[in-house]
Order: sequence, then structure tokens, then C-alpha cells
Amino acid sequence: MSVDLKLDALGKALQRFHESLQYDESQPLVVDASIQRFEFCIELSWKTLKACLAQEGITANTPRESMQQAFAAHWFDDEKAWLSMLKDRNLTSHTYKEDLALEIYRRLPSHYQAMQALHTHLTSRFGHY
Repeated sequence: MSVDLKLDALGKALQRFHESLQYDESQPLVVDASIQRFEFCIELSWKTLKACLAQEGITANTPRESMQQAFAAHWFDDEKAWLSMLKDRNLTSHTYKEDLALEIYRRLPSHYQAMQALHTHLTSRFGHY
């Protein structure tokens, strides 16, 4: 998949993620849906980073490597935030505890903002659509 298609898919996924964050957390389905959309966006984010890095001649094979290389390239300025997103993704992907889910859910707005900022940066740098 080309970088343009990855950027387009990420943009659409981020729109859906943002939609889910507009609802009240008192609804368990909202929490579950938002976490699922976050997981999808974080996967698209690192795979998009990997493709963009490859266009720059930089190899990154894992989510962590992709994020570290993107930070080194100054594509975002808070590496710790991105590594925290990976940690949250791993926690939600492998276990489900309601209290942990709510804790992660409450971090999702800042995760969304970071991913949206990255998408904007990558689109201005690599996008042609």
C-alpha cells in the first residue's frame, strides 16, 4: 500500500476515533468502541510511519523502532507519549480489566491529539492527495 493510501486510511480512522470520543464514558460500549478505534489507529500510525521512514531510506521493522526513528527525524516531539500509546495498546490488546480500560480510555483524547498532529505533519510532508 502506498504512503498516500496509508495516510488516507489513517485520516479516516482518526475521524472515526474522534467520533467515538464525543460520547459519554458512562456507556460501556463507548469505552469499548473507543479503545478498539484507538488500537486500530495506533496500528495504522506505526505502519504509516514505517512506510514514510522507508521513503527516507530509514528501516524500521517494529512499532517501537518506527516511533523511535520518527522521533529522531523530528516528526513529533514527545517520544514518551508515543511509547505510552504503545504500552496502552499492548495492555488493551492482551487483557481486559474494566478499571484498566477506563484508565486508558481517559488518556485517549491526548493520544488522539498526538496521532492527529502526526497525521497532519506526515500529510504535509508525504501526502499527494
